[in-house]
Amino acid sequence: MKIIFNDATELVVQSATIRGDGGLLIKTISDTEANLKNMFQDQTKTKKMTVTERESTLGEYENYTNMDAIVKYTAGITGVILYKVGETPAEKIEALASENAGLKKTVDMLQECILEMSELVYQ
Repeated sequence: MKIIFNDATELVVQSATIRGDGGLLIKTISDTEANLKNMFQDQTKTKKMTVTERESTLGEYENYTNMDAIVKYTAGITGVILYKVGETPAEKIEALASENAGLKKTVDMLQECILEMSELVYQ
């Protein structure tokens, strides 16, 4: 199995899967940690990645240009975790917190309006 990068370079991999948090996990034994770091930090290279096996396309991954971590597994396997820009778990939490604050502000404003209206009705 291999990944063909946007710049037509290739890397032999054991797997490429989307994790539950939306990240792309690529596992390989084909290269050093330093080379993998350089490879996956290149946003032009990782703009589009195609996973193939025996000339069949298993998956295409676009815009996973934000390298989050390199993970060492047993038996010399190294994993690289990538996210789409703006979709890391921390960025998603921040966006939800901001949205939640906006919703709370709207609810507070509506409650004030309801209170004012009920005072007018009972006058």
